Amino acid sequence: MVRERYTVEELLGQGGFGAVYRVRDRRVKGNLFALKEVVEPNVHQRASFAFEGEILRRLDHSALPHVYRVFEDTKNNRLYMLMDYIDGPNLEHLRQRQPLQRFSFSQVMQLMAPIIEAVKYLHAQQPPIIHRDIKPSNIIVPLVNEAGAVLVDFGIAKEYDQDSTTTAIRHCSPGYGAPEQYVHGTSTQTDIYGLGATFYALLTGVVPIDALYRITRLSGRGADPLDLATAVVPTLPPAVAEILQRAMAVNSQDRFATVEEFWDALQNVPHLPLVPKEDPITDPGLDLELETQAHSLEQSDILSLIASPTCAPATPLSLPPLLVRPSRPRGQVVLRTTSLIAMMLVVMLVALSLGLALGTNAWWDKHHLQVSRAPVSVPTHSSSSSPLLKQPSPALTPSPPASDQTVYPQLQTSYYGNIHDAPAASDSTMALSLIQQSGSLISGYFSAGLNLMSDGKFTGTVGNDRKIQFRVSIQNTMLPLVFAGRIQADGSISGAYCSMENNHCNYTKGGYGNWSVSP
Repeated sequence: MVRERYTVEELLGQGGFGAVYRVRDRRVKGNLFALKEVVEPNVHQRASFAFEGEILRRLDHSALPHVYRVFEDTKNNRLYMLMDYIDGPNLEHLRQRQPLQRFSFSQVMQLMAPIIEAVKYLHAQQPPIIHRDIKPSNIIVPLVNEAGAVLVDFGIAKEYDQDSTTTAIRHCSPGYGAPEQYVHGTSTQTDIYGLGATFYALLTGVVPIDALYRITRLSGRGADPLDLATAVVPTLPPAVAEILQRAMAVNSQDRFATVEEFWDALQNVPHLPLVPKEDPITDPGLDLELETQAHSLEQSDILSLIASPTCAPATPLSLPPLLVRPSRPRGQVVLRTTSLIAMMLVVMLVALSLGLALGTNAWWDKHHLQVSRAPVSVPTHSSSSSPLLKQPSPALTPSPPASDQTVYPQLQTSYYGNIHDAPAASDSTMALSLIQQSGSLISGYFSAGLNLMSDGKFTGTVGNDRKIQFRVSIQNTMLPLVFAGRIQADGSISGAYCSMENNHCNYTKGGYGNWSVSP
């Protein structure tokens, strides 16, 4: 309890000088906040903390956290900052969960768009505000928030003063800090370096070589040790590599003049090459694996799916992850050029993989999880899910007990990963949390974020053949989602999904595509 008002519910993060907690305000029923604490601050920390609070209090942008108050506990020598509680994983966490620990160019552009706008907003202030610590771990992606990612941690931010200097080694993160943060004063070009380094890491899966090492090598007349992004990922367009190299130029004057100029260059990148088939993110072999998973379906079941009056998908399902389904019906999708044989194969694969889910009959009452940047009301519960993901605890739907003679795969409490909506070519994060299991019966909570207001309780089954199927009732759509997949040897789960109507996939009133999660 802090000041007899804020009840600490969870430790969200901890560092050398303090911590960040999720707290509930006892005076305002149901309101959740993040409370940043600095323990026994010195003079410099007090000044920095006060400045951070002052900056955030006067800013108003959807991709920046809002600070409500800054106060001090003189008795225990603590400083506190009360701010928005943002429920979701950071980009570094999401990156490491990707199959190759990197995202596609289109995914990065979608994820970083709100961050670009936030930095442009900061630099437009008078005087400009420099964040100075832009990196994936300082970018949070709310699980359900149409506004998108949020830039956090202004602990080393400052107002730009052309005549000021920075004593700097402590003032940057290795790999993401600009060279000038080690030697002299910073400017708005410092944030352009941080943005370039962030794009580099998200696209290649490799943290850039640290700027201090770069300037040390270059001062000794050696070559710049920073590899081009295309040297790490050859499938990236050369234009992207050149843009990132310029954004991370050692001399700040050689970088883009503004964030707008950097963003415009990325948006005008010419035609992107296709990702090679061996890339597991887009490997068409996934569809063949789904066909194998569904081999036990009766031929009549397959024919009933294909003969359904609803329309077949117009595009193949082997698309990149980070994935989502839309909350509203959308128009007809333009057919891709392909042979009739290939199209029929895709239809068969979808029918085979999704037919597994037709046996799931249990339904959950509709429920909508409220997760947003602003403080929200959530029920109190106990769970072993991620500290950044708290959701209402579902109860198992009463069902006949499972056979004692059969051993079923034991699911973890929560899984995080990606979901792709094929018709919209839209990607998002996905979470299965608060999972409960009784023999073959499973239940829990499904949520997907990044411009997708979709979440709800799910119920389904898992077989001793490691196949899994479950049904999600979504509050904001007329049709439930049906998922089918297989548990892999490493514990991850992947498969396909569609919007179900009258026991058939309806490809015109909802989403369909691939999904993949890991514990």
